[in-house]
Amino acid sequence: MNRAIFLDRDGTIIEEKNYLSDVNQISLLENSVKGLKILQDSFLLIIVSNQSGVARGYFTEKEVNKVNEALLNMLEKQGVHISSVYYCPHYENGVVEKYSINCNCRKPKTGLIDKACLDFAIDLNKSYVIGDKDSDIQLAQNAGCRSILIKNSNYLNKIFPNHIAKDLYDAAKYIMEKE
Repeated sequence: MNRAIFLDRDGTIIEEKNYLSDVNQISLLENSVKGLKILQDSFLLIIVSNQSGVARGYFTEKEVNKVNEALLNMLEKQGVHISSVYYCPHYENGVVEKYSINCNCRKPKTGLIDKACLDFAIDLNKSYVIGDKDSDIQLAQNAGCRSILIKNSNYLNKIFPNHIAKDLYDAAKYIMEKE
């Protein structure tokens, strides 16, 4: 069984740009590459991201895929390999009918992690979710993973993570100390 780090994308690996659809606006957060390089030696790195902008009509799945592809290329050039990206395009109150559903993949529901487990045979008890929102921490709890919050203004202090980190490098150091 594999161990995984499930990573939120926006606000965790890259700067939060509300409803990012332009590859030219991708900006890696400080120390994200440094942290990911440490983690990739012991864990699969998998991105799990809510992309409700699709359901809201702000951008298309094609644009989401372009941003994800550009991010993966950017990380590969710096020596970081992301095993896969899973995202949820749904939002129950969206304007694009096809995506305006109550799905099982929108975080904090576990559909994205469930799919990754099927694809990669992941041991959730030995895996982590790292993100910057309460929904990421709730996802970890729902899936049976450990949780690390990247501290910023999105955290509402309603759900408590296993650890709070200032960035991905800080999170990686914590994880490797625990291993």
